[in-house]
Amino acid sequence: MARQRRHRGRRILIGIGVMIVLAAIPFVILSRYAGDWGVPYFSFQTERGSTCTNDIAGYHCDDVTVEDIRWWGDISLPSSTTVLSSHYRATHDFTLDAVVAVPKQDRPKTSAAINRTFGTCQSGHPTQLDTTGLSGVCTRANDATLSSSSSKFSDTLYEVTTGIRKDGTMVVGIHEESR
Repeated sequence: MARQRRHRGRRILIGIGVMIVLAAIPFVILSRYAGDWGVPYFSFQTERGSTCTNDIAGYHCDDVTVEDIRWWGDISLPSSTTVLSSHYRATHDFTLDAVVAVPKQDRPKTSAAINRTFGTCQSGHPTQLDTTGLSGVCTRANDATLSSSSSKFSDTLYEVTTGIRKDGTMVVGIHEESR
């Protein structure tokens, strides 16, 4: 009789252990893949390395990588670029805000690429970039206040501002959003 009780207790403990394992497996699978499946409030990583979190109607990414800034912003940046701040939000529209630093040696090539993509400087245009301590500030934008009535509007509104620090580093402020 005592022997049966001992075996019964062991069987109960084994049964509880099996139930815990069976309940934990779906939880592990869900927590690992839920972000990729788009489940709200779960995180996932983009193909270019940014960690993003799903929302009810889209997703947002803090600390966006240079590769994702290039991808989403359609902007040419050298691999030596460092991200100072960044944020991306995608719902039915998107918004990209980033501030990056380009080393002095890559500045001419990057500046030329930005001019080709976004146009030339627009004097007096307001900017979202904090320009304190920057010289040679240049803003390129395509908002409605500067577009002629005969020109076709772009799908994306942008404001790209550059400025030079005292050490020669170029700071680039990028703000892009869909219309």
